[in-house]
Amino acid sequence: MRGLSFLAGGELYAVDVTLVQKVARMLAITPVPSAPPEIVGIANLKGKVVTVLSLGKILGSDKSNDATLYTNTIVFKYGSSHEDQVGLAVEKPGNLIDIDDDAIRSPPVTAAADESNCISGVIEIDDILYRIIDIEAILKRYIPDSETNPES
Repeated sequence: MRGLSFLAGGELYAVDVTLVQKVARMLAITPVPSAPPEIVGIANLKGKVVTVLSLGKILGSDKSNDATLYTNTIVFKYGSSHEDQVGLAVEKPGNLIDIDDDAIRSPPVTAAADESNCISGVIEIDDILYRIIDIEAILKRYIPDSETNPES
């Protein structure tokens, strides 16, 4: 599998690149009043409204309360028509990496509950540890109307 690496909440992650629709650099975000802290806000991406989530806050590794007006965002499509979009705000998009499915290990048992629900595994590549994001679990938890797996 090919993965897209990125930095969020000070940690390294990866996601299956076939699930990624776009990497939007410095996407303008509009905060949503009274939204849960995991929701950074909404953005307009080519005429479509994108809900932008903070992976760092979802996983409990981002303690900041500052409203972000612009952010790097990895955008995924979901829903039966694959028209709906959701984004994950990240500190820095990374590179494409080759992930050997046989080398993926289960997340550590000591992982926090929020993290273990959103991480499908871990992999070490060139002495660098990546947590592999389970975008479907994130969608089910934070976007309740998401009925199907994300697809590009």
